[in-house]
Amino acid sequence: MPAPSDNKKKCILVVEDEPALQEAVKLKLTQKGVEVLTASSGEEAVNKLKERKPDLVWLDVLLPGMNGLEVLRWIRESSDLKDLPAVIVSVSGGQEKIKQAFSMNVLDYIVKSEYTIDDIVKRVQSFLK
Repeated sequence: MPAPSDNKKKCILVVEDEPALQEAVKLKLTQKGVEVLTASSGEEAVNKLKERKPDLVWLDVLLPGMNGLEVLRWIRESSDLKDLPAVIVSVSGGQEKIKQAFSMNVLDYIVKSEYTIDDIVKRVQSFLK
């Protein structure tokens, strides 16, 4: 069973394959007092989730190998993680993908091009309260 995250600081696993965006998000969340774990692929995310349960997962859909929706499906099928809050943050905003994500109980589906990085970080962070 994955170890729970530290109770003092909220923890987010950011699954994002674009290095510049991953680093910017990590910096902004860290400055707000959030502990940030990162993964650049779906497989890496699954491995991190086996080790530690964050308070929230930030999931990109378009990832090398296992995509974000496949990671989300794996989370929902995992007895230890099935209720883990997840937010999709993706360039891909097709209605079918959005519908599929919400059918797997995501808190939000954010299309990157519709918001600034600061707005996205604020919106995602609001789910940690």
